[in-house]
Amino acid sequence: MKRLTLMVLMFVMVGGAAMLAKAAEFGQNEVAAIQGAVQLQIEALANDDAAGAFALTTENTRSRLGSPDNFLKMIKEQYDPVYRHRLALYQSPQIVFGKVYQVVRLTDLESHVWVAIYLMHKDEEGAWKIDGCRLIQTKTIAV
Repeated sequence: MKRLTLMVLMFVMVGGAAMLAKAAEFGQNEVAAIQGAVQLQIEALANDDAAGAFALTTENTRSRLGSPDNFLKMIKEQYDPVYRHRLALYQSPQIVFGKVYQVVRLTDLESHVWVAIYLMHKDEEGAWKIDGCRLIQTKTIAV
C-alpha cells in the first residue's frame, strides 16, 4: 500500500505529457467542484463540524466508519495536519490509473510541510466526495 501511495505521489507531483492531457479533461467547473469538496471538508474540520466533514465522504467511507464522531476521532488521531494547519495549497486534480486525485500541500502549525493525496469519487448525483486520504510528511520546513 505504501508503494502504491508513493507511485501515485510520484505520478501526480512529477507528471508526464499523458497525465497532463488527462488533467486537461477537467473543466474549470469540475476543478472547482473537486477542490471545493476538499476545502469544505477542511473548513468543517477546522470548526469541529464532524457531521459536515463526514457528509463530504463517500457512502463507502461513511459505512466503514459508522458515525461523524468516529470520523472526527480518526482525523484527530491520524490526520492532525489536515485537522489543524495554517496553510493549504491545491494542485490541479489529476487522473492516475483511472482514479481522480486531489493533492493538497499542507503546512502544519509547527511549519512542517505535508502532502495530502485525496482520492475523489463522483457520486450518483454528480457531487464529488472524498474516498480517502494519504498523508505524507515531507522534509520541508516552511518559513
